[in-house]
Amino acid sequence: MSPASAAFDHPLAPRQIRSRAPVRLDLAGGTVDLWPLFLMLDRPMTINLGIDLWAETELKIQERESGSSAGTITLQSIDQRIEQTLSWDELEHAVLPPGLDLHLRLFRWFTRGRREELKRSRITLTTRAKSPAGAGLGGSSALNVTLVGALSQWLEAPVDVARDGERIVEIARDVETQVIKVPAGLQDYYGAVWGGLQKIQWEVHRHTRAHLDPALLGPLSQRLLLFYSGQSRNSGINNWKLFKDFIDKDTATREKFAAITEATRALEQALSAREWNAAGEAIRAEWETRRTLAPGISTPEIDRAFEEAKRAGATAGKICGAGGGGCFFVFEPTGDLNRLEAVGQAVAAQAGLQRLPFNPSERGLEVSAAPL
Repeated sequence: MSPASAAFDHPLAPRQIRSRAPVRLDLAGGTVDLWPLFLMLDRPMTINLGIDLWAETELKIQERESGSSAGTITLQSIDQRIEQTLSWDELEHAVLPPGLDLHLRLFRWFTRGRREELKRSRITLTTRAKSPAGAGLGGSSALNVTLVGALSQWLEAPVDVARDGERIVEIARDVETQVIKVPAGLQDYYGAVWGGLQKIQWEVHRHTRAHLDPALLGPLSQRLLLFYSGQSRNSGINNWKLFKDFIDKDTATREKFAAITEATRALEQALSAREWNAAGEAIRAEWETRRTLAPGISTPEIDRAFEEAKRAGATAGKICGAGGGGCFFVFEPTGDLNRLEAVGQAVAAQAGLQRLPFNPSERGLEVSAAPL
């Protein structure tokens, strides 16, 4: 425990805990992160890039109001514009709107067995997200990670990502699966916890995660443009269809997953060698396979945007996440600012599309605490 935390380490000590985590661009190898699909593939890998469209959690622990017999719990989502206040006695059996279900389940899990001790305080748990809802950037998982980080800091110990990262992933994964009711992929949590440009190799029992050279962050991000289609999507629906087809031993689906894995390995090699044309080719190959996995992964509007981007000089584009809307990115291999601007203007000219400026995030989850 650090000296800074020692003065207010008691769970009832008034304080404010803040946590934030980046969302991610899944450059290649999404969906193979679903258990147990990765166990049936040859050396499956995912490559993603943390970006600074932050998810944030603020946790306030305060004394109960004068004259009240017990404390309260207020759960709030700024971007969803919903708020609910509960008594501690209501906590176990409360049913909240979907936008607060994750907050509620995580709060229940972390406070289990300690509520009699804690119920003397007023707790406010607030989240906000810069990523659009349903963007396909792993925003809900990043928000999940920040909630786990803040609650861990409050009731367990100061968060050390190097020590606690895998446990944070496991808690976030399991509770989010309870919320979405379908298998949860893992890469979003890794992007949020560790940030940077990373490759995750999916293996038995433990996964091997490594950052690619941080010097790649600037040159890579200077070759990417991110856009929001204005259409929210549901990753759980698309992922469940692909999961079922794979488990049902659909030959075409399994061959496509193998091709996605091959393209992802090719991207890792191209990035490591700073071969930008080859990197674009690998992204293009991954997307050309991915878009045929199921109907509705792409949309006519996004297909037209990709065509305009290619005419202006881009060599690849890909929808983020499971598809069906949300965000997409385009890749221009030279990094020339004039060409990149031409690509951006060509895509932004399509009705309903919004460019999302971003910077790469070299770091992942950050948690801090201070007395109130």
